Amino acid sequence: MVTGETPENTHEDAYEDAYEDAYYGERPLAAAPATPTEWKALIGEWDEIRQGYHLGDARARVLECAHRLRASVAAGGPDTALWTLGLVLTGPHVLYADPDPEAEARVREAMSAVVRALGRTPCAHAAHPCDDVVADDDLDGLPAVLEMLARPGRPAADADPADGEPWSDDEAAESWFEGRMTREVWACPGNLAGFARSFPG
Repeated sequence: MVTGETPENTHEDAYEDAYEDAYYGERPLAAAPATPTEWKALIGEWDEIRQGYHLGDARARVLECAHRLRASVAAGGPDTALWTLGLVLTGPHVLYADPDPEAEARVREAMSAVVRALGRTPCAHAAHPCDDVVADDDLDGLPAVLEMLARPGRPAADADPADGEPWSDDEAAESWFEGRMTREVWACPGNLAGFARSFPG
């Protein structure tokens, strides 16, 4: 590097360090889930945050999810779909329920990273869930999708169904949370980028 030249991303890295210090202090991030059971517990917390009755530190959970998402995107990690959809569930908390401009900035930066990394990835799908799942009520089935993604060896049809009124056979066949709920389409880079691009809906 030429003397006096500013290293690339120096400002961003410094901001990241200051942000982590401001919000986490000396408390390390909790270990990332490593088993379907651990993922199920975390997904349950995410849904509590979305529903507004989480008893823990909701903001810290949102920031942790954003942090993990950025790291997963940068590394091309296998859990990017889980962290992206987890942030779709939890991110609005720091925008609306407990507004925090700095936390919101971190959430939006994580979503922007998804768009930059995955937004131009070609795929063969004619449609994605992100095209139709836009309202908050539509997200009621997202925890079931997340549990499906967290269990690679489990058939998608065995995932717990979304809560609510039972659908007709035709509705179920066309629903992204029933008949069209597959790992391939939900974890598709185009779908993840679509959700990130439209965040917060």
